Amino acid sequence: MSERVRKVESLIQQVVAGELTQLPDAARLTITKVQVSPDLRNATVWVGILADDEAVAMQLFTAAAAHRAAFQEAVARKLTTKFVPRLTLERDTGGHYAQQITKLIRGL
Repeated sequence: MSERVRKVESLIQQVVAGELTQLPDAARLTITKVQVSPDLRNATVWVGILADDEAVAMQLFTAAAAHRAAFQEAVARKLTTKFVPRLTLERDTGGHYAQQITKLIRGL
């Protein structure tokens, strides 16, 4: 991965995280990772959600995904590249998976 891609990933993570603060329940949302394609045309933004209830987690992710256009605009204002990556939001379930493993281990 090139240094340029890493810098764009870092910038997108910072910008989207800043925009997340505008959402209700923003304290329960975090940007865990950003993956930008080598041609800088697409970016996947991984959103981590802190919620025990799956319905609440899906509601929070849906609210974040509904603001994708606002995130896209904010990134476009900050980037000075020829192309602005098209953002796609994905839910990061790694924290939920780790929590389930911890419950299983404690149950032994």
